[in-house]
Amino acid sequence: MLHGYIGSPKSSRPLATFLAGQGITVHCPLLPGHGNVPNKLFGISRHDWLAEAEEALATIRQVCDKIFLMGHSMGTILAAHLIQRNPDIRGLIMLAPLYEVPDKRIHLMRVLRYVMPWFHPLQSRSLQRLVYERAIDFDPNLDLSDPAVQAQLPEMSKVPTGSMDEMRKMADLGKKLWPRTNLPAIIFQGGHDRAVSPGNAQHVFDLLPHRDKKLHWIPEAGHELMRPFDPAHKQVWSLILEFIQKHA
Repeated sequence: MLHGYIGSPKSSRPLATFLAGQGITVHCPLLPGHGNVPNKLFGISRHDWLAEAEEALATIRQVCDKIFLMGHSMGTILAAHLIQRNPDIRGLIMLAPLYEVPDKRIHLMRVLRYVMPWFHPLQSRSLQRLVYERAIDFDPNLDLSDPAVQAQLPEMSKVPTGSMDEMRKMADLGKKLWPRTNLPAIIFQGGHDRAVSPGNAQHVFDLLPHRDKKLHWIPEAGHELMRPFDPAHKQVWSLILEFIQKHA
């Protein structure tokens, strides 16, 4: 299970626990620069994330011979990268797959990264909720109504523009990989996704060449539709288990 940009294994742990209860081994690696405040992504490149994905696959191969890849958001592209080199993968599970960056202004980061090192997402109304969710992931005891915490959030949540450009490059890589990702696949997409435009899932689905593919559109779900706080998670978990059992 490969998490997304500025995510962490925390987002997939409840699902992993559920699958483990069904006798399925799950490995949730932490991508370099993640699992901390976003400014720790400074100096990390997409090559570091790809290398971690390759190492994670080598790790699970030590204990499993029937392997599925599951990715969330940008993690789906890491999974597609692994599939090109590992034709024995049984199936691909995608949660809110990334096709196009969520904001066209991110394309400017290819230049801005050299003159403006930091982006402050709290200044964008559409990203504020995502910042608060990530802050709670980092420290569940944070009181977001505390003035002292509010004063710290801008520094805690700032993101390196260079890292955002690396995420953009990952999206571009995905566009090259999807037409070559030829294996059974299942996609989940929420209608209230604030991080990835819901149209992304349809683009990815249309490009996948294998006939055995399914897109599950869940209108009431958000970006992290596999997490227990999203009411859709029970449906998502059940369908993922069904997909694995069918193709194992």
